[in-house]
Amino acid sequence: MIKNLHPFVLFIYFFYVIFTAVFTFNPLFLLPALFGALLLLIKLDGVKIIKVSFAYVIIFILIALSNPLFSHNGATVLFFINDSRITLESLVYGICAALMIVSALVWFNCFNKVFDSEKIMYLLGRIFPKLALVFSMTLNFIPRMITEFKSIYNAQKSVKQSRIKRYTGSFSAVITRSMENSIVTSDSMNARGYMLKGKTFFHRYKFSAVDAIYLCVFTVLFALSIVWKSDVTFYPVIQMNLTSLNYISVIAFTVLTVLPFVLEVKEALKWKLFLSKI
Repeated sequence: MIKNLHPFVLFIYFFYVIFTAVFTFNPLFLLPALFGALLLLIKLDGVKIIKVSFAYVIIFILIALSNPLFSHNGATVLFFINDSRITLESLVYGICAALMIVSALVWFNCFNKVFDSEKIMYLLGRIFPKLALVFSMTLNFIPRMITEFKSIYNAQKSVKQSRIKRYTGSFSAVITRSMENSIVTSDSMNARGYMLKGKTFFHRYKFSAVDAIYLCVFTVLFALSIVWKSDVTFYPVIQMNLTSLNYISVIAFTVLTVLPFVLEVKEALKWKLFLSKI
């Protein structure tokens, strides 16, 4: 499974994918970026993705439609709204912007599923101890805050009050408890000598040959993805000149985005095969 890879390899992978997806407006790169992110999130989250998929759809629609409503550049007029022209170029530009933002959000969601506080502490603890502590506390507190909010909100259902007061009271109690917990955690880390120089770190991660192989594969695919990456111009007309080398970059980036999902499926099949032999 991808979670079993070394934290440094995982961090490099997510950096490669998010960097390529964010700094391109080519739909040939944005579509596989979103597709690979959704596949991985489905494999990591299962049916829980249904709860957040609606939010992604709303974000996508708002971003895609906002650009043609406010920007009227482009030569191909589709129709008019109150004497304001809606152009094909503005619509395609908005769709590409929506693909870029939503794919980045989904990849960051996958990053949050794969990386826990222990991996963050391992990567940043020696170099940036304060930053690592903040990241670790954030990753722990957000799920805890959601759980505590649900618990407090359900406990207040027996009290006769409006839903707004119940929400605000529960939220205020969660914020107060979270601030108290953060202070306790900070004092505890200082008491244990977290900021002392020369301290040692315990970790269970070991950079193996498999990690080195995956790191090389990710790096080669990333290099192929950006070295022949083609640009797209939207105004005044959409132009995208593609060569055979550009298609190599698209294929390499597509493989890079779907590779974690393939690894997850491979491990699941191996586990089922192992269970069938028992």
